[in-house]
Amino acid sequence: MSKLALRYEYDASFYDNRLTRDDFGRLSIAVETDRFSAKGGFWVQWQDVVEFGDALSCYPIPAPDGITAEWGFDLQEGDDLILKIQIVPADKRGGLIARFEVADDYEPQYRARGYFLTNYSDLDTFRAEIARLMKGEIDTATLLGQ
Repeated sequence: MSKLALRYEYDASFYDNRLTRDDFGRLSIAVETDRFSAKGGFWVQWQDVVEFGDALSCYPIPAPDGITAEWGFDLQEGDDLILKIQIVPADKRGGLIARFEVADDYEPQYRARGYFLTNYSDLDTFRAEIARLMKGEIDTATLLGQ
């Protein structure tokens, strides 16, 4: 069993109107496959996470680029890319590939890349969990796969 789990910690100003509003919070990713695991995180705008979740409702996922979310520094290339999630079609029967890249945001040369297989049913559950995560209803949104 493989899985990709997201957590989001809003800035304190999201909950306290007395503070100057900051739309950035900490997005954390934990990935486990049969071969390895990776954990990382980065400061991202909460709206970007909501937008990524909403984009996952697309059917069918467009080939070849699929749906991609990337966060990092400057051009988000090379060591500037800290987090990446990409969902692409795997086959004509509805299989999907979940690709990921996770780097340490302090020492970005330390990174893991990989993928696992998933499907539309698990992707829809993940999409719904992202929406609940961003509303503060649950702590973690998880994409399951094999």
